[in-house]
Amino acid sequence: MRLTPSKPFDFERTLRFLLHSPMPAKGRQSLSWPDYFEKGEYRRVITLNGEPALYGVRMEPDGTDRALRVRIIRGRRDAASRAAVAELVSRQFGLPLDLRPFYRLAQGDLVLSRLLPRFRGTRIPQTPRPFEALVAAVLGQQVNVTFARQVKAALVRAFGVAIEFCGRLYYAFPEPEALAISSAARLRKLQISAPKAEYIIGLSRAVLDGRLDLERLRELPPAEATRRLREHPGVGPWTAEYVGMRGLEQRDCLPAQDAGLQKAIQFFYGLRRRASPLQAERLARNWAGWRSYGTFYLWLAFREDPAWRARLRAKIAGNARRSKR
Repeated sequence: MRLTPSKPFDFERTLRFLLHSPMPAKGRQSLSWPDYFEKGEYRRVITLNGEPALYGVRMEPDGTDRALRVRIIRGRRDAASRAAVAELVSRQFGLPLDLRPFYRLAQGDLVLSRLLPRFRGTRIPQTPRPFEALVAAVLGQQVNVTFARQVKAALVRAFGVAIEFCGRLYYAFPEPEALAISSAARLRKLQISAPKAEYIIGLSRAVLDGRLDLERLRELPPAEATRRLREHPGVGPWTAEYVGMRGLEQRDCLPAQDAGLQKAIQFFYGLRRRASPLQAERLARNWAGWRSYGTFYLWLAFREDPAWRARLRAKIAGNARRSKR
């Protein structure tokens, strides 16, 4: 299957964020369960019509704005399955999204305008199902990214369905059914705190019995989707905004309480202290309609090489001084 993204599109940088690390060398593998990168191909397991399927995605071999090649590696390959995987990949990598309005808006921001040349075409990768973003957000509450990733991988190994291909097991993210019938004690063995274990079980049950319709939330304005998410125990402001960004394709979310965003604002905008949630909200008014992407590009920049970050900050500070003259 061949899928053509709207331009500009940078598949490699989008994958770098998704895999939590620099892209591995050609031929090497990256295991960031349940996201895999092996032999130049991104791979994922998803449940289709009650059965697991392993699909692969790679960029065509010339240029950055070309099409993606998608294949079903293991699982049914009938027309319905192919269409479902194509739709999923299109949503996962934001292929139809026109980023030009965001770039026009960003030109008026002293910092974002300097980030565009490096990150142009990078999309916010979506989890295949919103449920994954929700559970991952709960796991990431008040812990560092590395530990949250380790716990998520342990959860995937313990509860995810696996497919074998070429001697390797590929795990899917757990379905709500698997987590709903788990016990808090079993989740605690994976280094998940007692409150988070209860939240995950409760949210899984809410999804199963229809009290929490995550797919329906895609159709709602960000503020309304956030409000409905926060009706459920374990979902606070940061969690709801993160789910909107990574699971619901919402362009105007702002996780103002996110420590990474606050540090990035302090660093690039020249604040003496880490930005407060209120300062983040005030700054992000300039990104109205695209606050998710303003946040995301600052995340990307703050994860870059320290030497590059320092050079960029110096350029931004120099521009700010000249603009005041």
